Amino acid sequence: MVRAVRVHETGGPEVMQLEDVDLEAPGPGMATVAHRAIGINFIDTYHRSGLYPIALPSGIGMEAAGVVEAVGEGVDLALGDRVAYCSAGFGSYSEAINLPASRLVPIPEGIDFEQAAAVLLKGQTTEYLLQRTFALEAGHTCLFHAAAGGVGLIFGQWAQALGVEVI
Repeated sequence: MVRAVRVHETGGPEVMQLEDVDLEAPGPGMATVAHRAIGINFIDTYHRSGLYPIALPSGIGMEAAGVVEAVGEGVDLALGDRVAYCSAGFGSYSEAINLPASRLVPIPEGIDFEQAAAVLLKGQTTEYLLQRTFALEAGHTCLFHAAAGGVGLIFGQWAQALGVEVI
């Protein structure tokens, strides 16, 4: 059993319930991650409120970091490996979760669990904006709204490193 925050209906924070949940052994291609830190993102409130519908009942949260606690058949991770993930399903507001091993990212030395859990979703969003929406390059100028949040902080630093002027 692990403790997990779950929602059975949409609404405000009061719909979140701390529950004991059975966590089975990981199946083929899966790994159990014991969470050491979770990322809390604004999109979590959209899922909880129903603005972005999810199947209910459900775990909540999409981003975390921890250690590999168990692996299923065909998984190359070792027990104790430090990993992080985001957008691999719902349920990061929990003690542990089973996820596809292919969605886990190794945490480099020098990065703690809190940093890893806080940066993945925002970093992926920034990469999408900087490189895929429009590939910004040295000499470009970019007007970036809402630069005070997590994405804005990463965006500003990354854009500056690329030689982009950010307004």
